[in-house]
Amino acid sequence: MILKDFTKIEKLLDPYKISNLFHFTPISGFSIDSRSIKKGEGFIALKGKHSDGHDFIKNAIGKGASCIIAEREIGVKCKIPTFLVDDAYAALAKICRYVREKKNPTVYAITGSVGKTTTKEMLSYLLENDFKVLKNYKTENNILGVAKTIFSLDTEKIMILELGTNNPGEIKNLSNIAYADTGIITFIKPVHLEGLRNLQGVYEEKIDLLKSNPAINAILNKDDPYLKKVNFCKKIYWFGKDKNCHLYAKLIKSDINESCFLVQGKYELHLASGFPGFIYNALSAILAASIMKLPVEELVERFNGFKNFPAQRMQMDKVNNLFFMNDAYNSNPYAFCEALNMVKKFSLKKIAVIADMLELGPKSEYYHRKLAKPVIDTGFDYVLTFGKYSAYLKEDLKKLGYKKAYHFSTHEDIADFIAEYADKGSLVFLKGSRGMQLEKVLQAFSRK
Repeated sequence: MILKDFTKIEKLLDPYKISNLFHFTPISGFSIDSRSIKKGEGFIALKGKHSDGHDFIKNAIGKGASCIIAEREIGVKCKIPTFLVDDAYAALAKICRYVREKKNPTVYAITGSVGKTTTKEMLSYLLENDFKVLKNYKTENNILGVAKTIFSLDTEKIMILELGTNNPGEIKNLSNIAYADTGIITFIKPVHLEGLRNLQGVYEEKIDLLKSNPAINAILNKDDPYLKKVNFCKKIYWFGKDKNCHLYAKLIKSDINESCFLVQGKYELHLASGFPGFIYNALSAILAASIMKLPVEELVERFNGFKNFPAQRMQMDKVNNLFFMNDAYNSNPYAFCEALNMVKKFSLKKIAVIADMLELGPKSEYYHRKLAKPVIDTGFDYVLTFGKYSAYLKEDLKKLGYKKAYHFSTHEDIADFIAEYADKGSLVFLKGSRGMQLEKVLQAFSRK
């Protein structure tokens, strides 16, 4: 993509000051990272939590930036244009939308309380045999991640964007940038309540994806009590367990390694995971891919080869004669109880390592205490808690008569306990929000 005319970027940004316009040269693209900027790209200086892009303008110029977009005087003598704007993030959004329209790929956007990254990986897997596909890297689903993805667009015909949020208005902003042809919403569950207040707030935030484009194809989970209320989209495609859905599946059998389903009552789908809850991600991905005129039967057959589940989502590892089920990438009340249903299937001796579910706001204590009964019902030999809010869970476990609950203050201490008390062949279940870094327990234990 080349912006040959300075009047276009001037109109796009509406800057309050322009300098060195005489030195304007065509802009080949844009970057928000001075470390990876390519010669000829424009550099957008963004102020973040941990660093300020204005501090790296000199670096960007040294690497051949064709222009600078910033909020204040750059303090560097240069022979490239500078565009000063009131809000660099607003400028970024405008530029992203411009690039998206200029390149004009078919855009899928995915949001929801759980399962966004897994759905993104599944959808990409189903489409990449027939199309050149671009997607977010890992879970880079905020404005910066979406911008990086859009700026890397080349000749891809399909772009899959995962959209994340923890405050009102973020999905609206990202959706206006993405202007998706197809929008997928996985679930509405109690997550990010610190910013989104309650389930209604989560619902209102997520459905902003569907309001960004009047002609959007909406791919929605009919088994979700909030999503099944959506009726304002012209084109809605439902997935779930009910035969009335456009795509449905019934569980046939499952074990530790695999879950088998019958899709549309006739096609066998094999999930390479003992966690049957992934079927919702699979159904949404298959349904979304079918919009590209790919037969469902062919997509189900192709899906049976999918194994690229993102790390720390019900991930099974064997370390030092113990089985670790690592589901500690994220945690919320819904996902927690779904995971417990999976753990119940194991007849092995079991140890739970439970860390805080973060960003639940004023109801944090309530949600952690509420876990006590389902945790006891799962049949753990020991429950090891870690974090401020998980201490409430430990309290309620004791109140309900569960005696083998212990609270810890370090990952290393938890690993020491497991090394001392776990029987050979036991299952260790790790569950907590990403910020609690429970993978450090696994790392510490592997050094024993």
